Amino acid sequence: MTRKPGAGKMPDEAGTDREDFVDLRLYVVDRTSRSLTAYANIKKICEAYSPGKYRITVIDLLKSPDLARSEDITAVPTLIRVPRTPGGRKIIGMLTDTKKVLEELDLTGNGEDSGNPGRNTNKHRTITR
Repeated sequence: MTRKPGAGKMPDEAGTDREDFVDLRLYVVDRTSRSLTAYANIKKICEAYSPGKYRITVIDLLKSPDLARSEDITAVPTLIRVPRTPGGRKIIGMLTDTKKVLEELDLTGNGEDSGNPGRNTNKHRTITR
């Protein structure tokens, strides 16, 4: 499910197709505070490191439960980069550690690290696929 921009909604993309385009899927269950926080955090990271060159597709597993099994989603929120490659990674949690998100999803750019180093980074974990 892709949500369109609007009041209280999570927009799905902020750019056009390019060679360095970043395509992400954020798996959530309903519009919980954790899901909304994860979305806001990844959008902030994308704006800083890939401005205008990303798309975030939000997939609500309540509406598409079959995707949880086919994509091996065991916890939410979960973020993956598309296309998935062998050794590709996914991140589970609220995406509060900018440096970790950049490393795990292989996002690069010239923005400054907007992470919050004082926060507990144990709120999310990375799973190697």
